[in-house]
Amino acid sequence: MRENDEANIEDCLYAINHIEEYTKNILSYDELLGDSKTYDAVLMNFVVIAEACNRISTELQKEFSEINWNGVRRFRNYIAHDYFGVDIEVVWQSLTKELPKLKIELQKVLDNG
Repeated sequence: MRENDEANIEDCLYAINHIEEYTKNILSYDELLGDSKTYDAVLMNFVVIAEACNRISTELQKEFSEINWNGVRRFRNYIAHDYFGVDIEVVWQSLTKELPKLKIELQKVLDNG
């Protein structure tokens, strides 16, 4: 694995861990929406994840094609370009369903690197 790829995956995991820490006591999307600082921090860390994923080499992305790299990038674009129109339910689904899977997949990449 390229050194840059490893650093970018570690950046992704760092941002995921921040999201997990920020939301550990939040039990619903209504609670998340009601805490504007946490909501903003979560969205920013989703952007960080996508930016770091975007810097991962094409070769590594092909090797680990089970990761939805394009979906990560699309979610970043959705947040960045439609910030005030972002659907909290979409964010909540990404936070509770997709993010834990991505964390496991990225950790596997590091472990196999």
